[in-house]
Amino acid sequence: MKKLLLVTAVSLISQLATAQYHETISTDRPGQAFAPLTTGQNVFQIQTGFTYLDFEQTSPDQKGDYLKYTVALRYGILENFEIQSAFGVRRDKITFGDQSSTLLDGVSLWNVGIRYNLLDGDGAKPSFAIKTDVDLTWVDEDYRSQEIAPRLMLIHAQKLSETFGLTTNWSVSWNGNDIHPTGTYVINVSFPVAGKLSGYIENYGEVYSGDFDTRWDTGLAYLLNKDLMADFSTGFGRNDRLTDWFIDFGISWRVRL
Repeated sequence: MKKLLLVTAVSLISQLATAQYHETISTDRPGQAFAPLTTGQNVFQIQTGFTYLDFEQTSPDQKGDYLKYTVALRYGILENFEIQSAFGVRRDKITFGDQSSTLLDGVSLWNVGIRYNLLDGDGAKPSFAIKTDVDLTWVDEDYRSQEIAPRLMLIHAQKLSETFGLTTNWSVSWNGNDIHPTGTYVINVSFPVAGKLSGYIENYGEVYSGDFDTRWDTGLAYLLNKDLMADFSTGFGRNDRLTDWFIDFGISWRVRL
């Protein structure tokens, strides 16, 4: 019995430690969902994107927009373990009623984190990963929180059929300004469109201090080659007194070092 348990444990550890380097790039773009797959050992991956968002709010009466550029850097320490960091620069314009406008701009995001692929699924067998990161305070004053802002996430993905795939994210985070946590979910359904073109539709939302907001988005990704992908997405939300929409496009690529 002890031998059987030992063999089972060694087999499980071996399976977790030897997740395969995937033939084509796996990114967290487009959309809000993070994928469970890590880059693979000694693989360096860059994910970049531009986002334009427009919003309008009543009570208080204000409207505005922002343009944001984000770059995420990922590096595989092991086949199933990676370190990552993300940087963001944005420019906001906010108008209060018919009165004055406020302009904000500068470095809005800098975080560091890790991702660990617990299980690399196949077919109906699901994939699972955990991701944790921290938003740092080393950003411009307009976007700086009082303390660092941590997040812990469980990532799940699996095939629903030969055509459709499901990815879900479940996370809890803190904004660095108060003690109240934010619960976040993402439900993403992906599908092939034609050839190297794929698409997705997604619902995502959050709960903070009893207030629930939810949004939808959709988009397309085109695999230029096994290491390079371009994407486009758009989405909208209507919650309480706030209506917003966005467009986003980006490119992701990887190199094996």
